[in-house]
Amino acid sequence: MVAIVTGGDSGIGRAVAVLFAREGADVAIVYLNEHEDAEETKRHIEKEGRRCILIDGDVKDVDFCNLAVQRTVDELGKLDILVNNAAFQEHAA
Repeated sequence: MVAIVTGGDSGIGRAVAVLFAREGADVAIVYLNEHEDAEETKRHIEKEGRRCILIDGDVKDVDFCNLAVQRTVDELGKLDILVNNAAFQEHAA
């Protein structure tokens, strides 16, 4: 299986991505500007023995989304699962 997890660099997205890997899926992580977090998620996925690619970009951009899907298929061979988890978070006091 191959999954794309948007917002997969941290939080719920990271947890979902790692659990998909644990169940045997290779995972493409789509994220926005959180490179260190994305690399940490990748390490967890690879620790589960699966492949992981990191795709940095904004899912509000349709062209980027098309490229992310194409890159996933090109590098991981197919696409079975989409987890649309990307979100905007604003911290408040």
